Amino acid sequence: MHASQRRAGTVLVEFALVVPLFLLICLAGIDFARVFATAMAINGANRVGLQYAAQNPGTTNGIAGAVAADAAIAGLKVVAAQYCACSAGGAQVPCTNSCSGKMTYTQVTTTLPFNTVVAWPGIPDRLTLSVSGVIRVQ
Repeated sequence: MHASQRRAGTVLVEFALVVPLFLLICLAGIDFARVFATAMAINGANRVGLQYAAQNPGTTNGIAGAVAADAAIAGLKVVAAQYCACSAGGAQVPCTNSCSGKMTYTQVTTTLPFNTVVAWPGIPDRLTLSVSGVIRVQ
């Protein structure tokens, strides 16, 4: 057997060992990139909800519809709630409460269940991505 034939066999064995590892690393990169891209998408959807709340300060009705119309992400859940405080950074009080300097806030929370393509060891394959934001509306 010539040295060139032995070298060709060695190269073939190395190739057979390295290619699956390389493909696994590529798949992991793609899967984790999907998680981060989805997180950025629901962050943008949450921002749309907060902008809608700023333009319609008296109600939380319509926030979920505005987010759904803009984001078009299947399975996205939007929860909007209003609360009041008598001072900046103060404790929450019922909005029917009368106090001087009452401020009204709207909180928008968007959540989306996410499944990875591959069940990675030590990492859950089902995640719930969630983003929450608060804006003072009055």
